[in-house]
Amino acid sequence: MSRRAERHRRIGIACVLGALLLFPAVAAFADGGDSAPPFSLQTLDGKTVTRDSLKGKVVLLDFWATWCGPCLKALPELKDLRQKNAGQPLVIVSVSVDEDKKTVQEFASRNGMDWPQAWDGQMKAVSAFRVDSFPSYVILDSESRITYRQKGWAPGSSAAALGAAVTRALESVHKATVKTLASTR
Repeated sequence: MSRRAERHRRIGIACVLGALLLFPAVAAFADGGDSAPPFSLQTLDGKTVTRDSLKGKVVLLDFWATWCGPCLKALPELKDLRQKNAGQPLVIVSVSVDEDKKTVQEFASRNGMDWPQAWDGQMKAVSAFRVDSFPSYVILDSESRITYRQKGWAPGSSAAALGAAVTRALESVHKATVKTLASTR
């Protein structure tokens, strides 16, 4: 191998290693459609959100924390995803694992997080959904089946993958509605 080719190979390896150090790994995968575990989350505004209360809608569970750098960087993308799907049967529920509920309340208010915010200080939902890194996202279809999981965040690519998974889940809701309407005629 020429000196120039060897140099390019080393630069390429250095770039890949640098990217891995700068951006946490993202693992995304379609799930087998298992039913979501039963859960009950208390939102910051005092309401209760359960698996059964969300049935019929696509649910994006956003597991995050105020101390999680990638979670904070992903916030604009989450807001954009919500805005793009306004009027759709999509519910985003952010589930914070911060130690202090007041910290979450202040952060959510200050950062315009005006969708349901839950505090999971005892990590019950985190445990039920087997979340082991932040941010992590879980998408439930309208029948409360887990259709997608994503661990970690990387600029652009995470939002694209999450957006595509939400779109697929919403399409399944629309197909089921059309099928139901057709069968009633």
